[in-house]
Amino acid sequence: MNKRIAALACLLTAIGGMLHFTASASGLSAEGDSAVIRIFFETRQALAATKRYYEAQSQELDQQMALITPLLEEAMQYNRLRKRHLRAMLYKAAITDQQRQLNENYQVSLTVTRYRKGLELIKLLYEKILGLDHHFSALQTQQTVLLLSNPNTFPEFQQYRQALEGRLKRKTALKLPGVMEGNPFLSAAFSLIASVVGDGQPTEKTKELERMSCILDFTLRMSNDLQLIYYETAFLKDLNQTLKKDCIALFYDYAKPIGYHTPLDLCRKGDDWENVNLALDKFNARMEAFANTNTERAKQDLSKCYADLSFPIDRLLDFINQYAQFVSQGEKYYQKFQVITNSYANESLCAGQLPPQFADLKRDITLSIEKFNESYYISELKGSKLKDLLYGNTE
Repeated sequence: MNKRIAALACLLTAIGGMLHFTASASGLSAEGDSAVIRIFFETRQALAATKRYYEAQSQELDQQMALITPLLEEAMQYNRLRKRHLRAMLYKAAITDQQRQLNENYQVSLTVTRYRKGLELIKLLYEKILGLDHHFSALQTQQTVLLLSNPNTFPEFQQYRQALEGRLKRKTALKLPGVMEGNPFLSAAFSLIASVVGDGQPTEKTKELERMSCILDFTLRMSNDLQLIYYETAFLKDLNQTLKKDCIALFYDYAKPIGYHTPLDLCRKGDDWENVNLALDKFNARMEAFANTNTERAKQDLSKCYADLSFPIDRLLDFINQYAQFVSQGEKYYQKFQVITNSYANESLCAGQLPPQFADLKRDITLSIEKFNESYYISELKGSKLKDLLYGNTE
């Protein structure tokens, strides 16, 4: 029996070492899909290896039981038991206890493996969320939208408007009030009126108006749509902040049963994953001790340990769905932004006069869609396969 326990300990140590976090995992967001696939297959391989080991041990005990079965059947035919019958009955009791311990150790191994992979999934998801946070912060969408939606931000238009105001002042002494200068619609309307009634030759005014026509047309047509992109991008950024807080809260609740209480952001910043694993190893040792103690109190303690580790796994599955929904929602938003930016009717006509920031905005939106599809999406973690793995099913 001691040899079996030693072999079991070696197996669990090997599996635990294979599943421990690595320092290189901090860069997972750059190659998110490969990291997800790695976790998925490592989990399946670890659970399958554990299952094969315990099935082999169980078959050995079954063979030992089969050897004494004839003696036990023979004992039923005697009024008085012989020594060989008593030895067979004692041996049966010992094998039965070994089978119970083997089954308990198997369940402990499955539970700890699932839990450890859950920790690794939380770490990966947090890296992805930080990647999204950096993505939103690095995007020039908000600044670009503010620039594109207001003609007053274009130097050419400012010069044109100032020249118009000078000619209009000489004729009517009319000037646009300062409070209205920041309003793109009023500023555009004032410029159009000034170009008509202001001083100057008609041919000259026509040329100037034609030169500014694309800027005026673009800003008046696209202003509302560009503002929509601005506010919805800010909305997505706020949602991602909420998701990050939820992930930190999930990790705290997830790690609490094993006695680890450092917040996720501080754990990551201090590279404290080794202490997370040490806490789990200690908790695993307690569960093994309970599993190998055949008392009612030990059974109750072991049952509580199972419950403590199983509940966080349920929470993790819920959070994975929450993350997947956010990424799917974000991709749909950017697809809508792409439709908006492609809807400007006079883009081909004004191609040479549109500001370069418009092309930059369209490129940012396209790259964002690709990011949501490639780096942040986690289709491998959705559906019944993941649930089966986290609940110990290796099929």
